[in-house]
Amino acid sequence: MIMPSIKLVPYDEAYLERSWVWLNDPEIRELTMTPVFTRQQQCEFFAALDSRSDYLIWGVELISHGPIGAAGLKNHRGTLAEYWGYIGEKRFWGQGLGRAMVGAVEQRARGAGFDSLDLKVARKNLRASSLYHKLGYNEISAESTAVYIKMGKSLP
Repeated sequence: MIMPSIKLVPYDEAYLERSWVWLNDPEIRELTMTPVFTRQQQCEFFAALDSRSDYLIWGVELISHGPIGAAGLKNHRGTLAEYWGYIGEKRFWGQGLGRAMVGAVEQRARGAGFDSLDLKVARKNLRASSLYHKLGYNEISAESTAVYIKMGKSLP
C-alpha cells in the first residue's frame, strides 16, 4: 500500500479554525504543551504573523484528505531555529505522517538558511520523542524536573 503524502501549505483561516479545535483537545494540548488560550488571543496571534520574521508557520495537508495539522520554525538564532509541529487529526496518528511532516519542515529550514534545529518535546509524548530519536535528534538537555526534553539536530 502506498502511503498518502503530506505537503506544507500556507497557514490560513481554515487552519486557524482547525487549530482552535485541535489545540482545545485536552490530549493534544497536553502532548504539545499548549497553554489555554482564548479566541481573541488566537486571532491576535494570526493577525501578527505577517509582521513576524522570527516565526514561520505552515498548515500540514494530507493529499486528498485536507488539513491534518500545523508545523513551523520559531525562535530563530542565527542558523539555528526551533522546530514545532503536530498532527491534530487523531485518526491519522501512528501512520508515519509525523516522519513526513518533520522531513518537509527540515527541507524548508535548509532552504531558509538554517543548518540546525532544536525542539522541545513533552516527557509524556513518547511517540514524538521516539520519532525524533529515529530521525537523528539527540537530547541536548533533560532535567529530571522539566516537563520537556530538549533535542537538537544538524541538518545535512
